[in-house]
Amino acid sequence: MRALVFFIVFLIYPAFSFSEPQRIISLAPSVTETLYYLGAIDRLIAISNYCKWPEEVKNKPKAGGMINPSYEKILALKPDLVIISKDVTPKEVYNRLIELGIKVHVYAPKSLKDMSNELIRLGISIGKEREAKIAAHEFQKNIKKIKKSFNEQKALFIIWAEPLTVAGEKSHINEVFNLIGLKNIAESSSINIETVIKLNPDIIFFGAGHKTAPEKLLSKLKDTNAVKKGNIYYVSDKIYHLSPRIIEGINEMAEIGYNLNK
Repeated sequence: MRALVFFIVFLIYPAFSFSEPQRIISLAPSVTETLYYLGAIDRLIAISNYCKWPEEVKNKPKAGGMINPSYEKILALKPDLVIISKDVTPKEVYNRLIELGIKVHVYAPKSLKDMSNELIRLGISIGKEREAKIAAHEFQKNIKKIKKSFNEQKALFIIWAEPLTVAGEKSHINEVFNLIGLKNIAESSSINIETVIKLNPDIIFFGAGHKTAPEKLLSKLKDTNAVKKGNIYYVSDKIYHLSPRIIEGINEMAEIGYNLNK
């Protein structure tokens, strides 16, 4: 009798209950990167305007921004699943997608510590649990390999120069600082020039988007140890996204420390 009930349910709800999503839309770079590590890039039918990696996704259709996706495009593509990132996509977007009858997965790592569980949770939702467990194990192994390359220098990570926006103590970049031996001078993402000068960072990092530091800002910070010693460094967007690719970003920053302390 139980087998008969199972068979009837399978006939009525095959796609919803048992099939793996084959038509996925990613609305965040961290999601797209993670799908690559789970071996599911081939299932992506569209991505957000901000997804640039891996190379294979560059010609994929665009579904709009992370906070303002095109619902019309999403509906037209008929996805099995839309995956959003909790840290960048507003709840209103999630609610609207649900209202439209679209299945949504929320990828929600808040920190490096959350990464393994979130990888596995995402893997289960797309039928890639085995691959996700392997990726999670590899991620933890790589985190443990990271050595402190800085000697407790005070540091500041600048995300935007104007208005001045930095990585605060609750950011995952603060976790990265702790891993590689830096002390974050910023308590929150907002900090004024006077406070930066007072706290006097030894090193200043500029995030992706800054190929050169804004001269106006550096002029205001000319009395800090970082500017006096020329300890101004630029890092790629690999450090921004909570996906397994962040290991490359962490190693990139750690390498700066090794070179600095030679």
